[in-house]
Amino acid sequence: MENNGEEVVITFFSHYEAVKARRCLGEGTLSPVPRSLSSSCGTALFVSSAAFYSNHDFVYDKAYTMKEGKWSVLQV
Repeated sequence: MENNGEEVVITFFSHYEAVKARRCLGEGTLSPVPRSLSSSCGTALFVSSAAFYSNHDFVYDKAYTMKEGKWSVLQV
């Protein structure tokens, strides 16, 4: 997968995993999951694609990036 400097939104199975990922990556912003991605409550982590591709030592549900005005699931 290419690293083109885009922002990645990562969703998790629990708030604990989101906080753990934030610590693991050393960057990012924790935020509620955007309603356009999920109608359920939850915490998302917004990070640079460089950080996301550099480290996967955490458990996550899905990762998304914005492409052509629509959310696209990243296949890692």
